[in-house]
Amino acid sequence: MKKELLLATTIAGITLGATSASAVTATFSGNHRVGIEDEDKDSTTATSGTTNENRKSSFAVALEETLDSGTKIAGSFSLMSESSTFNYTGASGITLTFTDGSSLGVLYAAGAHKSHDVAIPGASGEQGITGLSSNSAKLGIDAVGGKNNIGVAWHSAADVAGVEGLSVSLSYSNGDEADVSGNTIAIDSSMAAGATYVTTSGDTTVTLGAGVLGASDNNVSSRLDTDVYHIGVTAVNGDLTVGAGMGAGDYGHDLSSTMQEVADWESVEIGVSYVSGDFTLTASSVDAEATDNATMGGTPS
Repeated sequence: MKKELLLATTIAGITLGATSASAVTATFSGNHRVGIEDEDKDSTTATSGTTNENRKSSFAVALEETLDSGTKIAGSFSLMSESSTFNYTGASGITLTFTDGSSLGVLYAAGAHKSHDVAIPGASGEQGITGLSSNSAKLGIDAVGGKNNIGVAWHSAADVAGVEGLSVSLSYSNGDEADVSGNTIAIDSSMAAGATYVTTSGDTTVTLGAGVLGASDNNVSSRLDTDVYHIGVTAVNGDLTVGAGMGAGDYGHDLSSTMQEVADWESVEIGVSYVSGDFTLTASSVDAEATDNATMGGTPS
């Protein structure tokens, strides 16, 4: 009970502080894009062409306060996210950043493995590579996650344990979800860990990142627990960046109409980018494969 009361007090303090004369700092960010989208499907069975306006806006708020001890308390929320109307997309938990550089996330905070996926060069936004159907293996070395919103995550400062360039993260979540069957699935508990090591040799900086995730779900018909890992490396030399990585394992996911279990998932990323003045040239490849668990009546992904 003491922990619950203390947490509630902290949340209320941040919320009220933003509207009173206190040390809380509120920052805002966003964008507004307006354009015209024209489509021509060249089809005899569907509308061959459409022309529509396209409006996408984003707006986010971040709150932060520094205590007398030097510890920072921070949280954020989004009012719009790439949408044309008000679209509240949720709020973060609370993050405590300590004076030694380490941090502790409270609520909505698990998934430590994803904090250590290296940034392999690749196109993003409208140029990004994504799956084209629901029956596709997940793309990207860190594409598989899984956590309950009742969770905590600890992230070390740089040079942890006296090892220059090393940082680590640990997380745990457990929401005691009710057992279900059929076409729904949710993560009941999870544990994750990750590590990043950065070193420099001459003019080249090399970053190694790896993470593991183990999670159990609440579907009584489930035969597989989530068990995945990822590892990657990037090298930066001046304007040139190259990288490669892979992720693999088993997981379950909810496709709304059916609950699928995926075995032997594997995804490989390779990318290279070069910056020349105001231009950035990028070439990348993402390949993924997996098999739906045959015991669940699935078909190969």
